[in-house]
Amino acid sequence: MLKWVSCLIFWGCLQSVNGQSNNGSLLWEISGNELKTPSYIFGTFHILCPTDFSVSPTLAQTLKQTKQLYLELDLSKPGMQLELMSLMRLNGTSLDKEMGDDFEAVNTKFKTITGTPLAAFKQFKPFMGLSLLTLATVPCTEKIQPETMFMSLAKEANMGIGGLETVADQVNAINAQPLKEQIVELKKMVNNFDSVKWQMQALLRVYKLNHLDSIQLFMQSQQMTAQFEQDLLINRNKNWIPRIIAAAKESASFFAVGAAHLGGPQGVIALLKQKGYQLRPLKY
Repeated sequence: MLKWVSCLIFWGCLQSVNGQSNNGSLLWEISGNELKTPSYIFGTFHILCPTDFSVSPTLAQTLKQTKQLYLELDLSKPGMQLELMSLMRLNGTSLDKEMGDDFEAVNTKFKTITGTPLAAFKQFKPFMGLSLLTLATVPCTEKIQPETMFMSLAKEANMGIGGLETVADQVNAINAQPLKEQIVELKKMVNNFDSVKWQMQALLRVYKLNHLDSIQLFMQSQQMTAQFEQDLLINRNKNWIPRIIAAAKESASFFAVGAAHLGGPQGVIALLKQKGYQLRPLKY
């Protein structure tokens, strides 16, 4: 069930890590292949408590020595929340109809967890409920997004801000998963929420190792179906590569995307290497 949470949060099994590994960082320099100046890519954890993440001076300086910031989505663009809600609306059905007799029990548990009844989202696809449940796994009142922190620094430095995909791109990737499967995952998260919270803390501990191999092992342990991985990770990685290359050729850029997108044979780092670029892990 944590496969959805992993993608939402990173949108890393716990083991000892060899400090000499090539993949011991979430910050990478992109160079070579006729790039005039290096660009950089950083793996984020989309929602955190303030005690779990801060932008180090080195990370801030790396960002500010570039000319533009690219996130998965251009969060500076107005109206994104309304666009998302519009694209997530169910047509010709509703969650209560799809869940049938299970809806009331799920609705009650959902409200206990989040403070909001699921009925408030019954006209929307399960992703809306899954997102609220994911927020509830983060054990603090005030939550932070590394992306908005990077965006604030970029604005201070008068940098350009862009996105590697559109809201519609993200929604299409999510909606590639059948509605019934999304509903099953929503029910599992509601009915096993204590387990989900424990798994989330394990995921956070892996992320804080700053080690791509460990993140990749964690993702593999979530038993994602091949189709789910293809739709939510691999296809999006491949779609981003020409956009990353074009931006890096235009001017030095800083890319911040979910950490789950970086590692593995079809991750962003491997795909950029296949295109002839040099990728070097950096300490931060």
